[in-house]
Amino acid sequence: MDVHGDPSPLTFNEGDTAPKIYQDDCTQCMMCVRACPLDAIIPSGTKKRKETKHLTKKDPEDGYVPYEVSEDWEDFSEADTIFARVHNDSEFKNYQQNEWHGADAMISKNIPGYGKFEHDMSSAGWTLYDSRRNINPKKTDFTKPDPSSSDIKDKSPTLTRDIKRAARFYGASHVGVAKIDRRWLYSSNREREEYNIPETINRVIVMAVEMDYEGIATSPAFTSAANTALGYSQMAFIEIELSALIRKLGYSAIPCGNDMSLSVPQAVDAGLGMIGRHGILITKKYGPRVRIAKVLTDMPIHADRPDKKFCESVTRFCEVCEKCATTCPSQSIPYGKTLTWKGETRSNIPGVKKWYVNPETCYNFWVENGSECSNCIRSCPYNKKNNFFHRIIVWVTKNFSWMDRIIIKMDDLMGYGKQKDPQKYLDSIEKQ
Repeated sequence: MDVHGDPSPLTFNEGDTAPKIYQDDCTQCMMCVRACPLDAIIPSGTKKRKETKHLTKKDPEDGYVPYEVSEDWEDFSEADTIFARVHNDSEFKNYQQNEWHGADAMISKNIPGYGKFEHDMSSAGWTLYDSRRNINPKKTDFTKPDPSSSDIKDKSPTLTRDIKRAARFYGASHVGVAKIDRRWLYSSNREREEYNIPETINRVIVMAVEMDYEGIATSPAFTSAANTALGYSQMAFIEIELSALIRKLGYSAIPCGNDMSLSVPQAVDAGLGMIGRHGILITKKYGPRVRIAKVLTDMPIHADRPDKKFCESVTRFCEVCEKCATTCPSQSIPYGKTLTWKGETRSNIPGVKKWYVNPETCYNFWVENGSECSNCIRSCPYNKKNNFFHRIIVWVTKNFSWMDRIIIKMDDLMGYGKQKDPQKYLDSIEKQ
């Protein structure tokens, strides 16, 4: 009997040959399961795990990659990226000028979306991402399992599925796995210190984090930059949590965001999408409106493969669509169908056949604007809310390339890609 005089969900009185079970009153506390010395009580809903093709699949063997890489490829240092050159290249026009350098001038103009509050909300949004090195200090050896973990490694046949579930639990919108192509690993960090990632680290878990559609649509206002910052801090949370889990399971795990390796090609290898004209990953569900987090590991999980049909359709579509180029304030995105093997600046990584964005002129606009710009994401026809209409459009572009120009015109007629009012966006947050 409980404190109110009602019978317990399970009672066993003297003289009874079997317990009385009141299933409707069961609270799933599992006390009976723990107390039974014979393990004879099986909780309702318990099912034996079934092995399926999804859980036991093998790594892709067809070798398909949706890009071309030069035979004379040379490793690239993170020190040559545009964000590192701000601090280490005295010849760079914007040396020691971060993206917020022009913020005060923009704030003084009293333009909607460019207020001090929006600026501070944006800069505060980077806090977790910028604090990753304090949370994961250099003395931590991520190439080894967590010292507190069991000596027995988890080798469950469901490990690939379980890790992907964990990544989604921690906040990832989309998850894929790839064998590590060591060409995509930076040779050294921003201080030109060699990374030395062991050969045993042979898998990368790539996670896309969706950014808010309405917020990005306010680009290039500070309100859009706040969403970018939030996306990066969400990345940091996910990669830190997932790498901690993997190390507890007995494996090595190195969390990384924009550091350690090139995110976009690894995301393509992991089947998350395809690189677009603007140099950004385009996913099926969210288009380019994502940020990419990664965990490098030696966990024996199965690799995914690029969707050949989708990758080819993205390239075909980008050949005829130039919306990102026309809406780029700094005109840093190239026009035309021609793909090249190298860009114009030190921060372009040569050796891949693609459209090369000019990162120097792009960053120069960021400095003048007082924050990041996402016009290329905002204007991309793949950037839609993930609804039935969007899925139909993606299917059409995959299967009927002759419709591409019609879809682009429809996109313009329906007003997609145009900047939205930053103040209305802020008001909408208040009403949520």
